[in-house]
Amino acid sequence: MDTPRCLYVHVPYCERKCPYCAFNSYAGSHRDEAETYLDALLAELGALGPALQLETIYVGGGTPTALAPSALARLLDSLRRVASPREWTVEANPGTVTPEHIRALVAAGVNRISMGVQSMAPDGLKRMGRIHTADDVRDTVRALRESGIRNINLDLIYGQPDQDVEAFVLDVEAVLDLQPDHLSLYALQYEEGTAFTKARDAGRLQEASEDTVLAQFHAAQTRLVAAGFSQYEVSNFARPGRRSLHNLNYWRNLPYYGIGAGAWGCVDGHRVLNESEPRTYARRVLEEGTACVSKEELGPQETYLETLAAGLRTAEGVDLKTLHERTGLDARVRHGDHLNMIVERGLGAMSDGRLVLTTDGLWVLDELLLPFA
Repeated sequence: MDTPRCLYVHVPYCERKCPYCAFNSYAGSHRDEAETYLDALLAELGALGPALQLETIYVGGGTPTALAPSALARLLDSLRRVASPREWTVEANPGTVTPEHIRALVAAGVNRISMGVQSMAPDGLKRMGRIHTADDVRDTVRALRESGIRNINLDLIYGQPDQDVEAFVLDVEAVLDLQPDHLSLYALQYEEGTAFTKARDAGRLQEASEDTVLAQFHAAQTRLVAAGFSQYEVSNFARPGRRSLHNLNYWRNLPYYGIGAGAWGCVDGHRVLNESEPRTYARRVLEEGTACVSKEELGPQETYLETLAAGLRTAEGVDLKTLHERTGLDARVRHGDHLNMIVERGLGAMSDGRLVLTTDGLWVLDELLLPFA
């Protein structure tokens, strides 16, 4: 089996839980708990080995910059001691980044920041439950660049309640003024258990229409391409040389390590999941040496379908010959009629054995995957 070249590290703490968020995150003050959590996280890191040959590290959450600067520095310094990745991303919230956080990031060698902006409009930020302002975003981007961290991704969410196409285009224009290297545009999802989903189901919130969501995305897509970005995945746009190497590893369905509460990993042909509750996770790691709650073997059929599902989201698509070599399953033989239909209906294109979906195909990806299962 291939040795993972990527590591995901989960920090589950946030200043506030956003009403749309279904990630494994916990709001409020966790300063007392955080040190024990880091003890466990670093014990799990140590179990991976003293020297990791990593291409990428991604520290996500939650909000890693919700940690005290000293705690963040402890985590980053420990990671630096075991790996020197080509790309090292840390997620940040503009409302939590201080000069001390930035000094810790720079000292460790972090070279990429991903910030959850979500909106640049005051009403949008209030609607989405964000703790920052548009000026916070501008100030943080400027401070990061002045410190030497220049590879910056900004996230936006479209399909917000009461957000028309023009309002989202204004968000896009506002972040383009900051000259980011990468933009991630996510359609608002109503996940089970979130405050937004409860409000929608109770009739207190109106979900955006599919036509509005599509129009917002197409308007943003046109603007970003004109500004020199390439769309390399359904939700992700990058300037030349700034594609997320870490996320490309996921979309190519390659192995990766995952440490922390609720973290997934894919190692030695198995998908593993950690305990999600931070205190329970920490106790189990420190007392038992592991907090794994699930371990699933990935056979040829699972790998076949998941490689298609992930790879067809991207501009590079899926090389069906390589997929055949990896799994022993040949899509051209098993699903030739379905592949022909995808091409004939303009939902995808085939070139040298590589299947790439068109924009129309991306919007019906889930339906296109059903016959492969």
